[in-house]
Amino acid sequence: MNIKKSILILTILTAAAFGGCSAKETKPELGTNVNYEKMKEYPKWVIQPTYDNGIAGVGSAVMTDLGFDFARKEAMANARMDLGGQIRTKVDGLFKSYTSKIGVGESTSVDSLSENVIKELVSVDLKGASLKETWISPEDELFVLMTVDSEMLIESAAKAINNPNNYTDENLKLKIKAESSQAELERELNAYFGSSNNEDFPGTTVEEKSSDE
Repeated sequence: MNIKKSILILTILTAAAFGGCSAKETKPELGTNVNYEKMKEYPKWVIQPTYDNGIAGVGSAVMTDLGFDFARKEAMANARMDLGGQIRTKVDGLFKSYTSKIGVGESTSVDSLSENVIKELVSVDLKGASLKETWISPEDELFVLMTVDSEMLIESAAKAINNPNNYTDENLKLKIKAESSQAELERELNAYFGSSNNEDFPGTTVEEKSSDE
């Protein structure tokens, strides 16, 4: 019995050892699907998109028999998705900082306003996004760089926050409309979206324009 047990244990250990080796051999290492040597040939903006006057997003699409124009539109759509994600992140950060400073705090009304502002910015600003660069890799993948100006983002955000239709809570609207709150909003907008060239706070300008329409 002891011999049989020893043989059984040895068999199990051997199988486990081979199984472990097999797993190690077939398991891909992190990043093996990325050709870092090829990426050295890529333009800097593909690897790290930046834009001094606003935000930048990169999108790509593989060139196919459908042609360059089809790939360009697909790449631009992906770049807009990249920009939209950045806008959402910035607005989320903006509202967390802004509402805490004016004493509103977290609430479903604040979340609703934040979501409405994001939707308005994405619908307005992504339509005005500019195509800055295009590049086709040796693997026939088209890359595009698209940007949105900070001034446009600030103006759109101020307009959305001052839009009464974006509020579900009258008290929240009155709190944000307060003069001190508007001054704080200006600081937060510039902090999250960059400096505006306008001398006046864009929120005031937007309200005046919208009232004339």
